[in-house]
Parts: sequence; structure tokens; C-alpha cells
Amino acid sequence: MTHPVPESVAPGLRRVPIPMPPGSGLPFSNAYLIDDVDRRVHVVDPGSPTMEAVAALEAAIGDAEVGSVVVTHLHADHAGGAAALRARTGARVLLHERERDALGRIAIGVPAPDLDAWGVPEDRRPELLAAATVPTAPAAALVDEVLDGVLVDAQLLDIPGRRLRVVGTPGHTDGHLCLHDEEADLLFTGDHILPTVNSGLGLGGPTDSNPITDYLASLDRAAVLDTGALLALPGHEDPFSGVRERCATLAAHHLRRTEDVAASSGATVWEVASSLTWTGGWDALAGFALLLALRQTARHRELVSRRRAL
Repeated sequence: MTHPVPESVAPGLRRVPIPMPPGSGLPFSNAYLIDDVDRRVHVVDPGSPTMEAVAALEAAIGDAEVGSVVVTHLHADHAGGAAALRARTGARVLLHERERDALGRIAIGVPAPDLDAWGVPEDRRPELLAAATVPTAPAAALVDEVLDGVLVDAQLLDIPGRRLRVVGTPGHTDGHLCLHDEEADLLFTGDHILPTVNSGLGLGGPTDSNPITDYLASLDRAAVLDTGALLALPGHEDPFSGVRERCATLAAHHLRRTEDVAASSGATVWEVASSLTWTGGWDALAGFALLLALRQTARHRELVSRRRAL
């Protein structure tokens, strides 16, 4: 088996493209290997739990001692490989404290979407109910089994020779985090900011707040870190610069969608969603993609209702 070749993206930092399972929509996720001054390696987002993905990461690490494993969020394509890596190396697995709390809520059970309130036609309901726990529940089980500790906002990671600080960025999931290397001018963005893809929001189980509002605030939090030379290290696609501009583009996309929802004459979430413009077209949406479109439409309607109430 031929494994992906790690790519040096900065001194003491390599990117490893980890193959995604077939049908994932993206060819790979990015694992990052960070060297510390004690000759250990620290892994950010070990990737999927498949045999091919695990083998790719192990080949990249080789015989190096693994000091820690940090996952930006609980999805399987970022955290699923943590169990195999921990079993082989004994390294501690860490994620944000809000993501740990999300795991607890998911363990209780992810509520089924209220398809009646959304006005979903009867013939489309089975596929939406089948998709309701994807990708949250399987990923949560993978992470919960190996979690060793939690991180909090502004905390510095224990990586000798580095100043990697935790930046809480809820939105994609409730406990998503980014990592800011202040001295090297690097930002590990997970799925919070991708160079061309608009990340789905609210994909981390039940939340008390609106993930869209959370995401917009998190974009502001990331944008202010951009010095002009900041290099973003995303969970998918290639490293990129221009974080401030990308954050502005993503924010404008969601604000524009809220305006589109406000202008819609639809009475139900289904009617509103079907009147909006979607990548690939409304008729092409099915299963989890359709569920995500409906959930985000419902969240935008909440924002519109709140604004009107104010």
C-alpha cells in the first residue's frame, strides 16, 4: 500500500493527507504533526478510523514518540483515528471542554427532527429520520472511549518549544476549537474555516444557542488573529492565507441566507428551504444533505423571528 507523503508546511510542522472513506465528498482530511524540542510529535486531528487512514497516519509518524493528540471537533473524519493512535502510543487525547459536554448530551440521545413542524412531505420523511444521527452519534462514540482530558479557551498546549493557544470557535459543532501558534503565525482551523467549502453548522448535537449566531461570533474571533502573514491550516483542502477575507466571505454568505429566508413567503421550513438557492440545486438534496439544509433554514428562521421581535 502506498501511503501519502507528509508535506512540510512550516519548520517542525508537517501535513499528512489522510484518505476519507468512499462517498465522503472530500478526498482527504488533514492531520498535522508538530515536533517539539524534546523530539516528540504532537498530532492535530488524526483522521478517520478506517484501516487505510490509520495506516497512513502511522506511516507518517513512524517510530517517533507521540506526546499528545488534539482533535478540533468530534466528527469521525477528524477524531476517529484517535483510538488506534492512543492504543499504539499511549498518548493523551484532548478536545475542548464544550465538546466534552456535547458528548454527554449526545449520549443521552439526539432528538429526532420535528418533521411535522417543518412541513416535510410524508414520502421524504424516512430518509431524514435515517440521517438524523449522522455524523454525530458514531463519531461521539469513537471519541468518548478515548478522551483523556479537556482544553479551555486561551489555554496553551503542553508542547515544549511552541506557543499553541486554544481558540474556542463554536458553530460547526458546539465545542469546535482552533489552535493559534502566536510565534509562527499559524492557525489550525479544523472545519471552522475552509478555503473554498462552506462548513455545515450545528453538527455537534443539541445546543442551547443558535449555531449560526455562534459561528458568526467565532468568525470574528478568528479574523482578528490575521496579521496579514497568518497561514491557515484547515482540516480539509490546502493551507491558505487571507483568513480575514475568508471570514468576511463566510459571514456574508450566512447573513445573505438570513435575508433570503426573511424575504421568503413560505409558511413552513420545507417551503422556505425549497425556495432558496442551494449548491447543486434543491432537487438534488437527499438524506443528510437535505436534513442539513432544513436544519439551517430553521435556524435562519429563528434569527429572523428574533430580529422581528426586537
